[in-house]
Amino acid sequence: MKVGLFGAVALAVVIAGLVPVAADASCVQTSVAERAAMADVVVYGTVTETRQTFAAAGGVIRFRPERFLKGTFPGEVEVYLGPSKGGAVTSVDYQAALRDEAHTLYLRAAGNNTWQTDACSGSHAGAPTTEESAFFGAGTSAPPTAPRDNTPLVLGAVAVAAVAIAAALFVRSHSGPSTLTTTSP
Repeated sequence: MKVGLFGAVALAVVIAGLVPVAADASCVQTSVAERAAMADVVVYGTVTETRQTFAAAGGVIRFRPERFLKGTFPGEVEVYLGPSKGGAVTSVDYQAALRDEAHTLYLRAAGNNTWQTDACSGSHAGAPTTEESAFFGAGTSAPPTAPRDNTPLVLGAVAVAAVAIAAALFVRSHSGPSTLTTTSP
């Protein structure tokens, strides 16, 4: 069977359409030094929560740092996974959809203790690469994450207890005379 040039090109286009292309295909290839220069923080850690902001928006994760390679931030933070900070999904949104999955993230400050990354920033699943370890060194361990603020929960429990005590005192004071009698020996 003889296939002409047009047929070969058509076949190549069809096959190319069937093969998935990485999200960072439209990203300019940069070195670790170039990616580090553009990031405010480079950190290795774990995704603790994932969510979509709404159907047509890019994702958001909660991220717990384990080791800082460049810069720092306090505790667990919220990270937007695209350049539009929760806006429309783009072709360069970073993929971090699994909870408890480790990632090395190149982050830029997004305000209010939130950060953002994208597929072109250098962020990737897993531990720092050999090239990153050679460039950044071992990094510094993140301090233990402080427990979440339970103040609202404690205040709610105190309020419930206060209402229960007040109700018991009210019932006792308005229950009428006691039916208990005492007898003298």
